[in-house]
Amino acid sequence: MRILFVYMGAPEGPGEVRDYVYRFLWDVREHIGLAGPNADAVISRIADAEARRVAPRYEAVGGSPVVRNLRELVEQAASIAGVEPVIGMCYSRPLLEDLELEGRFGVFPLYPVYSAATTERCLLRVRELWGDRPYVREWWRNRRFIEWVRRSVYRAVGESGFSKPHVVLTVHSIPARLVEEGDPYLDSYRALVREALAGAPWGYTLAFQSVHGKRGWLGPSVPEVLRALAESGAEEVVVYPVGFITENVETLYELDVEYRGVAEELGLRYYRGRIDHRDPLLVEAVAEEAGRLAEKVFRPGG
Repeated sequence: MRILFVYMGAPEGPGEVRDYVYRFLWDVREHIGLAGPNADAVISRIADAEARRVAPRYEAVGGSPVVRNLRELVEQAASIAGVEPVIGMCYSRPLLEDLELEGRFGVFPLYPVYSAATTERCLLRVRELWGDRPYVREWWRNRRFIEWVRRSVYRAVGESGFSKPHVVLTVHSIPARLVEEGDPYLDSYRALVREALAGAPWGYTLAFQSVHGKRGWLGPSVPEVLRALAESGAEEVVVYPVGFITENVETLYELDVEYRGVAEELGLRYYRGRIDHRDPLLVEAVAEEAGRLAEKVFRPGG
């Protein structure tokens, strides 16, 4: 029983940033106004510039662990579920187009919350290569996953040693127009946080990171939230990246370097909770959803 676990991917090191950006921009060129006759040249220039801007971040943190960590998570979950895992990325290696897949298989996007900006991009790429396949649309309602989120946030607060923290829960931003057009991303994260942290003894705020530009993206940004907390008299902040299931450059650089610097300038005591992709609760959540998908794909007559 074969399951294809998919993700958009991440450059493992600074030398892969340019190709990653190019693949992504080429894929979405029609949606961002770059589908003209000179698309290749224009996208190449943008990718070169973005690589010069972003590559130092990858160098500073020793590269992105995303693919390595997801492979570890998937292999543990697949062993529990009794399925054969295949891992493919849209824009970094192992690339989906390099996989040799035949016969029946299900598709498991590794994004717990559905969005057209992430999950749907993966599903579209799979359809282009193999046609329609049974898939998991989202899995954030899994009880083990919700408990993993709760336990992760509480662990971060406990590790901080703070007596009166305000918790900032970060999520990767997406274009606001997607939400205006009905994308469930924002509502889903709000519901996840409400359920996971019901009865929490401290206040919390949902904030957005990786905001590109000053307009058109979901906010408030993490720096905006930190400034508002400092102005309100808060002294201690615990940050947990609730929008990710593995550490990545956004957590290792944005949260640990950039936003920590903002907090220190504001006089805030700052603690960032780590993401444990090996936690049995997360592994079991993925295993449970993979098992359900396998039943759908491989049941008699399926």
